[in-house]
Amino acid sequence: MAPVQEVDLHLRAFMRNTSGLSGDDMVQLSIERMRAALDKAIEQGQQEIRFIHGHGTGVLRERVYHELRVYERRGLITSFEPSFFNPGMVNVVIRY
Repeated sequence: MAPVQEVDLHLRAFMRNTSGLSGDDMVQLSIERMRAALDKAIEQGQQEIRFIHGHGTGVLRERVYHELRVYERRGLITSFEPSFFNPGMVNVVIRY
């Protein structure tokens, strides 16, 4: 079995320069990264994926959870929950 993919949604993990970006812009870029990774994982038939949203103010976490609820309602993922060992990460079960 392949290891579970972990995607870091912190901007510094995928962008060199964030100057000029508003807080909303930064969150939106992180959400777009999450959607792209999740869509690809679904397309590739992965069973699970993890997203690192961090602790911070909770703004990114709330947006991540909102997006995951949309995926869940559409039947694209089975479930999601905070990591037991790292509350700054969410485990997403795509399929059993």
